[in-house]
Amino acid sequence: MINWKRIVIIALFLAFVTASLMIGALSEVTLKALLNGDVTAWKVVWHSRVPRTAAIILSAAGLSVAGLIMQAISRNKFMSPSTSGTTDAAAFGILLAFIFLNEQSGFIQTLFAFIFAFLSTVLFTSVINRLKLREVANVPLIGMMYGGLISALTTAVAYKFDVMQMMSAIGLGSFARIGDFSTIYIVIPPLIMAVLYSTKFSIIGMGEDFSKNLGLNYNRVVFLGLVIIALISASSFVAVGPLPFIGLIIPNMATTFYGDNLKKSIVDLMLFGSVFVLFCDIASRLVIYPYEISVSLTISVVGGVIFMIYLIRGLRRA
Repeated sequence: MINWKRIVIIALFLAFVTASLMIGALSEVTLKALLNGDVTAWKVVWHSRVPRTAAIILSAAGLSVAGLIMQAISRNKFMSPSTSGTTDAAAFGILLAFIFLNEQSGFIQTLFAFIFAFLSTVLFTSVINRLKLREVANVPLIGMMYGGLISALTTAVAYKFDVMQMMSAIGLGSFARIGDFSTIYIVIPPLIMAVLYSTKFSIIGMGEDFSKNLGLNYNRVVFLGLVIIALISASSFVAVGPLPFIGLIIPNMATTFYGDNLKKSIVDLMLFGSVFVLFCDIASRLVIYPYEISVSLTISVVGGVIFMIYLIRGLRRA
C-alpha cells in the first residue's frame, strides 16, 4: 500500500531544501550558474548554504524528537524542552562557561549547557511526577514559570558580571550566525539512539506500572530519554540559539497525521519538523529580502498560533 502522506512530506522536504540552497543575498547563485560550473556560486553554496541547511534539518529533527520523548516521559502533550526550563538552563550553562572560562570552544559550551539542561530537566520531571495535576495544561504553564525563574537568574548573573551583550547574542535564534555549525552534529548520535529505542519510549508513555509489567527497565529508559533531550537541547542552542515551539507543536502535529506509533512515525516526525523550520527560515529570508529577520521570531509567530489552537482544544477535551 502506497503511503501518500510520507510521499508528500518527502516531496515538500526536497522542495524546501532546494529552495533553502538557492535563496540568498547573492543573486549570482542560480541554478544556471551551478549547472555551468561557476566556481563562485559553488563556493557560496558549499561553504555557506549547505552547512546552514544541514543545521536547519538537524536542529529541527533533534528538537522534534526531544519534544516527543519528553511528552512520552511526562505523559503530557504540552511538554517540550522550551516549556520545561531545559532551554533556559542550557543558556545558563553557556553563560557560566563564558564567565569562568572566557574564550572557549563550542564543544565546551555544549558540555556546560548539557550538564545544566540535564540537571534542570531531571529536577523538573521529578517534581511534576510527584504533583497530582488534573488539568494537562497546568504542567506546561508551571514549566514556563520554572523556565522564567531560570531565565531571571541568568539575567541577574549576566548583569552582575557585566556580560549582558553576550546574553543578547546567545538569546536570539538564527541560522545566519557568523561561524560554523559544528556543534549541531552532536545531535546525530542521540537521534540514532532515539530511533533505536523508539519502541521503548512509546511503552514508557503508557505509564511506569505498564512498562514494568512488560519487563522494561523504566528508570533506565527514562534516564536515557533525559540524556537525549538535554544533549539535543544543548547542542542546538549552542549552534543556532533558541528555537521555540519546535519540540511542542511538531510532535502534536505529527501524531495527528501519522498516529502515536513512535517506531513507525519517528522518521516522518523528523521530516515534518525539518519542513516546518525550513519553511519558517525561507519566510524569514524573503520577508525583507535581501535582508532577513531572526528565524526564532518567525517560528514564535507561527508556532504561537498553532500552540494556542492545541491548548484550546486540550482544555475543551479536559
